[in-house]
Amino acid sequence: MENFHLNTRVRMGADALTALDEYRDKRALIVTDSFLATTEHFAQVRAHLGEVVVFDKVLPNPTTSLVAEGTQLAVVCEPFVIIAYGGGSAMDTAKAIHMITTEHGMTAPGGLIAIPTTSGSGSEVTSYAVITDDATHAKTALVSPDLVAKLAILDPTAVAGCPPRTTADSGMDVLAHAVEAHVSSGACDFSDALSEKAVRLVFENLERCYRNGGDLVARTHMHNASTLAAAAFDNVGLGIVHSISHAVGSHYPVAHGRLNAILLPHVISFNAEHSEHAAARYAQLGRIVSPSSTGRAAISTLIARIEKLNRALDIPARLTEAGVDRDVVRIASEITGAALADTCTRTNPAKVDASDLERIMIAAL
Repeated sequence: MENFHLNTRVRMGADALTALDEYRDKRALIVTDSFLATTEHFAQVRAHLGEVVVFDKVLPNPTTSLVAEGTQLAVVCEPFVIIAYGGGSAMDTAKAIHMITTEHGMTAPGGLIAIPTTSGSGSEVTSYAVITDDATHAKTALVSPDLVAKLAILDPTAVAGCPPRTTADSGMDVLAHAVEAHVSSGACDFSDALSEKAVRLVFENLERCYRNGGDLVARTHMHNASTLAAAAFDNVGLGIVHSISHAVGSHYPVAHGRLNAILLPHVISFNAEHSEHAAARYAQLGRIVSPSSTGRAAISTLIARIEKLNRALDIPARLTEAGVDRDVVRIASEITGAALADTCTRTNPAKVDASDLERIMIAAL
């Protein structure tokens, strides 16, 4: 028996922040970073709340020590609700804090609320969080019902000021989520509906957001695409784009979405060559961007359109151009080992071994 779940209530649109009004007489712990805590939009969030405690120490690639510090604050202030405000790092930090306090019987009664300020991770509707171990620098994917937000607030004005580079990287993360969910070994009709719509929205709106961050129509569609793609992959899994990206990203400070964007065409080529199922699924997506394409031509079209979009977003074609040192080949066995153990590899449509992953990584270098 298959299972499909949508456990997070989603509020969207210009007045979405009014959903916070019901917590006005409750204490809230907001987890964010030091910059976002100074923004006008953050002030608007606070205006809808009553007593607020702010943990603004979030950094990219949140670590176990950061989560521990935030958890200590949560234990002391005993919030009614925990609010994640930011991109994937803030979301993952807040979700981990919520999970740990819940497991130790100190749960926030109002649960977890997610307010994304980037259109990328989709963490506002997933049961996942990625935390980096301080000692080993390895990224660990946490999976738990306690990581699921009770409420997600999709306010397009929250992303209007997102810098172009962040817009590009996070937007390509959305596309990788949607494409990998669509070809996942666990894909079903329900996930297809979400992933196909997300792919269409990304190709129609991401470059517009990159060129004009104040385009609220395009921003709204990209914000929705991020959540749609995440709801899909949370149910059916991802693939080796993310497995390799997680492993490489644990050694090099390159944005996760940027790594995904560079790896995606190479993984599509590999999967389509080694799995007829994957080839057929990629062809379906190719027909979304070029309705007249069929068969292998549709796959080539999909790859070409992804590469064209990368160029339009000023994303380099090679990992070395993004900041991954060619010496990564010396630790290839470590990276491929981590990628093979990654949970995302389980639902990749083609079976892979360490040599396959190494060839893909080297091709992307």
